Amino acid sequence: MGARLGRRWAEIAGAQLLVVDPGRDEAGLADGMAGRGVHVTWVTTTVDGLIEFGRLDPHAVVVSPGAPGLPAVDFVTAIRNHGTPYVVAALEHANAAAIGGLMLAGASAVVARPYSADHLWELLSHSPRSLEEHARLVVGPIELDAAAYRVLIDGRRIADLPLKEFELLRALMLRSPGVVSDDELREALWGALGRRPSGNTIAMHVTRLRHRLGDAAVVRRIRGRGYSLTVG
Repeated sequence: MGARLGRRWAEIAGAQLLVVDPGRDEAGLADGMAGRGVHVTWVTTTVDGLIEFGRLDPHAVVVSPGAPGLPAVDFVTAIRNHGTPYVVAALEHANAAAIGGLMLAGASAVVARPYSADHLWELLSHSPRSLEEHARLVVGPIELDAAAYRVLIDGRRIADLPLKEFELLRALMLRSPGVVSDDELREALWGALGRRPSGNTIAMHVTRLRHRLGDAAVVRRIRGRGYSLTVG
């Protein structure tokens, strides 16, 4: 069930970035990329990386040469043989000598650690599977631009939404006028492996989003199914 849910959400959310790195997201990469409409899945071993790669079919994969498990070169070779991800090698002084092997295995770019959301966005925007197509959404009078982190209603920019409400709005717009389930919203806002908040937490964010959207749209609770956004 969990794997099917992840694949189903990836189909509608689109932009997926897999990071295979034994360290921690100290620079807040996940939050920084979420604001641009990119969902980050972070794993610490190449074995977990293979599992998540099969589950998500990510647009791009960042891999650290120091990740434990299958050697990073073999990991890159394996994913390149089973898809066309844009592979980015993570660089730091301690593993600089290993970057050449990753490039020969199929990596296309190098990014320095600790990661910068701005730098990664620039790299990924020029990848074969560009993320730009997922950045802008329009539903009725509402326009959401994930790259610029802005929401316009009838052409007028509204006050910047808190990150979770921005992600919530994007998830609802992607499926509008269809229903997004509670589990899919948890996946979109907190990730498959992250903290799993209660339905009350989702309802709280929905209530705040309704207030910010005013009469521009209706966010409905469909009992037993999830939420939908409709306009007009």
